[in-house]
Amino acid sequence: MFLLPLIYLKDSKALRPPGTNPAWFHEDGVALAKTLATQGALALYINDLNIPQTGHSDNFPVIREIKQTLNAQLWVTGNFQTLTALEAFAELGVDKINVGALAYQNPQVFQEACQQWPQKIAAPVEVRHGRVVIPGMAAPAHKKPADYAKRFEEAGAAALCFTEGDHNFQNVKTFCTQVKVPVLALNEPATTGDLEKFFEMERAGLIGVVMGKSLYETRLDLHSSIAFLNDLAVATTQEPTLTED
Repeated sequence: MFLLPLIYLKDSKALRPPGTNPAWFHEDGVALAKTLATQGALALYINDLNIPQTGHSDNFPVIREIKQTLNAQLWVTGNFQTLTALEAFAELGVDKINVGALAYQNPQVFQEACQQWPQKIAAPVEVRHGRVVIPGMAAPAHKKPADYAKRFEEAGAAALCFTEGDHNFQNVKTFCTQVKVPVLALNEPATTGDLEKFFEMERAGLIGVVMGKSLYETRLDLHSSIAFLNDLAVATTQEPTLTED
């Protein structure tokens, strides 16, 4: 299971979440990515805040250099609206693209993207009080998370990015068991206890957890968090198995 540090990019620069000032932060997005890699990150989650309808994002050169420089999985998300906006990132070779609201607002384009770039397109599923929150809609949807997941899977989604607004870890695990594709959790782990709960979901299909605010507020240290998960993995493999006499 990966821990994916979140990087915000706007106007070719990395942004800190308001009210945070970690010592390791760099405004240079490539330098920031390299720093996170030295702390143990094997995957990064980049939110591009400048996605245009056509052409390249202002942040594309930064993301391209990160991809070409680091040996890390790269997930990109943003306000995608067209196939041409997705094309540059897909052709660059990023591992996954979370298309955001596009999956709901334009199902045909979403399906075309899944067909054109197999194994690269991911869709978001955000849940609050048991109901799916559709981007741009004031009221929650009536369908259940599994219903939307099935629709996205049938369209060809390679992964689902799940957010549980009530911070109910059991709901995250249940969702993982209901779907057929890998799940990336966008919930914010605040403690090592949260990380342990996420670790227990790996067998259910959870492939990673995005670390944002807690990382920038230094409530969790990336290197220590990765070491903690590695220790859990070692302990799990060393657990004795029961055999019949």
